[in-house]
Amino acid sequence: MDPIIATTPPRHDIFSKEAYELKRHYSLASKLDVTHVPLKHQDIKVIGHRGSPYTALENTARSFIHAAQAGADGVELDVFLLKCGNLVVFHGSGGDENPGLLHSYCGVEGSILDYTAQDARRLLTFNKNFEEFGCGPYKITHPDDNIDHLPHYCYVHTLEEVLTTLRDHPDVSPKFTIKIELKGPDTSVPAVELVRKLNMKHRCQYSSFDHSRIAEVRMLDASAITGALFASHVPKDFVDRCLAVGANEVHFKYDTCSYDRVQMAHQAGLDTMAWFRGPKGMDEDSKFKYFDVGNEDEAMYKSVLRSGVSSMCVNRPNIMVAALERMSSNVPRSRL
Repeated sequence: MDPIIATTPPRHDIFSKEAYELKRHYSLASKLDVTHVPLKHQDIKVIGHRGSPYTALENTARSFIHAAQAGADGVELDVFLLKCGNLVVFHGSGGDENPGLLHSYCGVEGSILDYTAQDARRLLTFNKNFEEFGCGPYKITHPDDNIDHLPHYCYVHTLEEVLTTLRDHPDVSPKFTIKIELKGPDTSVPAVELVRKLNMKHRCQYSSFDHSRIAEVRMLDASAITGALFASHVPKDFVDRCLAVGANEVHFKYDTCSYDRVQMAHQAGLDTMAWFRGPKGMDEDSKFKYFDVGNEDEAMYKSVLRSGVSSMCVNRPNIMVAALERMSSNVPRSRL
C-alpha cells in the first residue's frame, strides 16, 4: 500500500463524531493532552539538538556555536568511545540498539567503533545528500572542496575538541550547558574523567537511553546532573526508574511528554526535557502524523510548551528562541 495514502486520514464531515476523533488522533496538542492548557511564558531552557543542524552539519563545533549564537541555553551531543581510547562526537544510524552505523551518514559500511579517532577524522566524509542532515548539501564540506567562504569543518570531532572550543569561544556564555548523551558502550567513565580534566563539571550533564550508564555516572560523581532518556514507550513506573538510577531529569520524546507525565515528574522532584527527533524524522511526523503543526514551527513548539516541560531539545533553536522572545518582554536572547 502506498505509505502516503495509508497514513493520510480519510475525509469526514467536519461536524461528525468521526471527524472529531480523527482530529484528536492526528493532533499533537491532543496527543499531549494540552488542549485545555493555556499558553503562558515560562522559564524554559532551549537546548540545540546536535547543535543547530539546519544551519551547519550536526555534531560539529560550528553547529554548536551557531546554537549559542542563536540564543540557546545549551546543546546536546552524542559520544562514542573508540578503540584508541578517545571519545568522539557522532550519531550515526542504527537506532539505540546498534548505534553509530556509517552507511547512511558516510556512505561506507561498518560502524564508528571500527575506527580510531585519528582515522575517523582522516578517512570519513559525510554524505551530502543524506536527508537527516537538515543543513543541506551546500553546507557540508569535504577535504578536497575548494570553497573560499566555508573552510572544511565537517569531520568527526573528538569530545575534548568540542568541549574546549565551547569553553573558550567568545560567543559562548560561561553558563552554556553541554548535555552529553552516552551513545556508545563504555562511555560513562571516560566522559566523566574528561570533564573533570577540563574543569567543566559545572557546565556538562549526562544522559542515556541505557539507564545503567546514568547510575554509573552518579557513582563516579554524585553531584553530576543526569537525564534518563525514554523513547516512544514510556513505562508507567518511569518516575521510579529515574529515581532508582539517581537521574535528576526525565527526557521524554517530544510527542510523549503529556501534561500528566510532566506533572508526575515535577511532583517527584525531577526536571523534564522534551527531545525532538532528527530532521528527517520530524519531517515525516509533520507530514504523516500530526496535521495541526508544521515541521518544528512555532505551532509545534507551543504545543509542547503547554505540557510544562523544563527544557526542549530542538533542531531549530533559532525558531524556538524567537517564539519565546515574542512571548516575553525580556531582553532578546539571540546574539545574531
